Amino acid sequence: MGARALASRLRLLVLLALVALPGTALAQLPADAPLDPPATSKLIQSVNITPLVAFAGADLRVVVRVLPDAENRRLQLSVDAPTFYASTERQLDGLMGARAHTFSLHELPAGEYQITAVLEGSGGVRTRLTRSFRVMGEDQDGQPFEERPTPGRRRRR
Repeated sequence: MGARALASRLRLLVLLALVALPGTALAQLPADAPLDPPATSKLIQSVNITPLVAFAGADLRVVVRVLPDAENRRLQLSVDAPTFYASTERQLDGLMGARAHTFSLHELPAGEYQITAVLEGSGGVRTRLTRSFRVMGEDQDGQPFEERPTPGRRRRR
């Protein structure tokens, strides 16, 4: 195998490894954090937000995937930003509960958001998962957000 082919495959492997890492995996863990997460932490499998790029006034769809479990009782979803807050909840039927739960967010104002999904059982909170996203548009002063040029994409003069 030639050096070019080997380098190309190595780049592909590095790219795949970077794409596969979730953003939270790069954060530092506290010193007393357990190495293996408890089994209940995998009960919320994912929180997907679409569309990936949204502008002020857009409607978003949030899909929360939950692993059915006999102890699951309620799923709460909250969306929090400096100028916006919404929350909702769904009753779950334990092992017979649906895996995917879809929530709609309508006419979101521009800003930085945190969305938190909390799974509760008969004994209280079982697990929670938080994601961040941004809705583009005008900020509180009515000025459009200033996008900073990235090193690969500079403004022309």
